[in-house]
Amino acid sequence: MQVTMASTQGVGAANEDTVHVSPTGVVVLDGLSAPKDLPMGCVHGTPWFVRQLGTTLINLIGDNGVSLREALRSAITDVNDLHRDTCDLDQEAVPASTVVMIRERGNALDYLVLSDNVLVLDLGADGVRTIVDKRVEEVAADEMRAALQGPTGTPEHAARVSQLVTVQRRLRNKPGGYWVAATDPAAADEAITGSVELARVQQAALLTDGASRLVDSFGALTWEELLTLLRTEGPTALIARTREAELADPVGERWPRFKRSDDATAAYVKIGQPVPLSSAAQRLERGRRTGSSWGAGERSDGHTATLAPAPRKVAAALGIKVGSEVIRRTRVYRDRHGIVAHSTSWIPQEFAQAAPELVRGERLQGGTSLDVIARATGRRAVKRDDETAARIATPEDVELLELAPGSSEAILVLTARFLDRDGRALEYGVDLGGPGRTRVETSEVDL
Repeated sequence: MQVTMASTQGVGAANEDTVHVSPTGVVVLDGLSAPKDLPMGCVHGTPWFVRQLGTTLINLIGDNGVSLREALRSAITDVNDLHRDTCDLDQEAVPASTVVMIRERGNALDYLVLSDNVLVLDLGADGVRTIVDKRVEEVAADEMRAALQGPTGTPEHAARVSQLVTVQRRLRNKPGGYWVAATDPAAADEAITGSVELARVQQAALLTDGASRLVDSFGALTWEELLTLLRTEGPTALIARTREAELADPVGERWPRFKRSDDATAAYVKIGQPVPLSSAAQRLERGRRTGSSWGAGERSDGHTATLAPAPRKVAAALGIKVGSEVIRRTRVYRDRHGIVAHSTSWIPQEFAQAAPELVRGERLQGGTSLDVIARATGRRAVKRDDETAARIATPEDVELLELAPGSSEAILVLTARFLDRDGRALEYGVDLGGPGRTRVETSEVDL
């Protein structure tokens, strides 16, 4: 599990969000703001409460024998024990927090969501799934509509927000109301929980409502676009863009809200380890050994085949004239994190008749294109010339690797020319590695 995160304070006196990370888990909390004119039964305040709750939770979910719901129940009880002698916990005016957390457990990803934090899961071919508990929006409807009336930042608006919080406190953690983590451990039983097969999850985002508002409040991004922004630029960029939108509408005229800017926390998670970039030689060896060029955790799609004029570099590699017709085969290798590589094979046109499957836009069966050529003609690759280079992705690279337009990612470019025993070129391959992909070579050394 690889996690990047960011958290920034909104217009309040302190950041009431918190995020906690372990090797197998992530916890994000959003403390419920308490207007200054309303009573508070805890002398420590909301920031203290969310820090204690988050620290306790991240430790408890490290035990796979404890369900996330049990962990939340125990964490609430444990935090109660920390301040029950100093604070009045038997009233409505106590610190409270929303909760979203995930945990890797064997081959599963467990999740828990309580109140309006958002969990976004990228399930690859199954699309993007969002999990959020919106019961808080279903209560105190009249007071909520009044509190959303602008302009924000005025005494009149602050009074309407205080009235909303007063009514919400009476409905908090009660049947027919809504549920948050406060002093009642039974709130854990009301959380949304579940598990997803780990192999299905490519990436995830855990967001407080201050970090999700570009999608669910402002409509400026889709969930897919939000994940792309997190992957390519990171959580800090997401929050910065959110602040830009808020500053463009400071009084909530375009996007009505309870405060000009809220505390915002985002954790972006890549699940498991990305598949390393395979060389053409590795794929050839793997194909001969297993019948598939895929590495562990890989799949391929986007298979195309056509006859095309040879570009200058291709022509030089194959020993033909520029513009001569050649077979061009392409495919995209992916794992749960996205594109591993965009791969193109350039093959002399003479093999189209002997091995017609080379010009069909389908995945080859029984190995790579070099294996197909060997079976059809008896000509085998006995020598290869490899080259590895790094460059900033060109506009064409960006399109082929499905990156955000204008991206300036560094990528690896692997080329390989395969020759038969007579020195004649059989294939010239070009692999564009996805951003962040590494090359791994293993060899034996005589000691």
